[in-house]
Amino acid sequence: MKKYKKWWITIGIIFLLSAIGYVYWFAIPKHTANKAVDNYLAEQKIKSGQIKTRMIKKDWKMGGYLTKIVFNDDSKLKYEYSYDERIDLPYHIYVSAFKDGSSQEDNQMKHPPLQEQND
Repeated sequence: MKKYKKWWITIGIIFLLSAIGYVYWFAIPKHTANKAVDNYLAEQKIKSGQIKTRMIKKDWKMGGYLTKIVFNDDSKLKYEYSYDERIDLPYHIYVSAFKDGSSQEDNQMKHPPLQEQND
């Protein structure tokens, strides 16, 4: 049994470091992005009851996290709340909306981005 003790310790350390890495690089940033989107929606005066669907995923292409939301009162548009710490906007979020894959102007949205995004 002593023969395999070093292997079990090594495997345990690798597993522990992997778990810590996952939490540090994925779980904490995802939680931070989710919280930022919640704060942004509160700033837009949008309540959770107005949201039909909400999905968050890692944006591997651009970095950060992308939250896709469809609202009950504007179900033809898919809103994308792109969170990236490098963005110098309120809550580090850039908002865009798409209809049938085509980007929409702010005046075509029922829930336009905050004014600071347009300045």
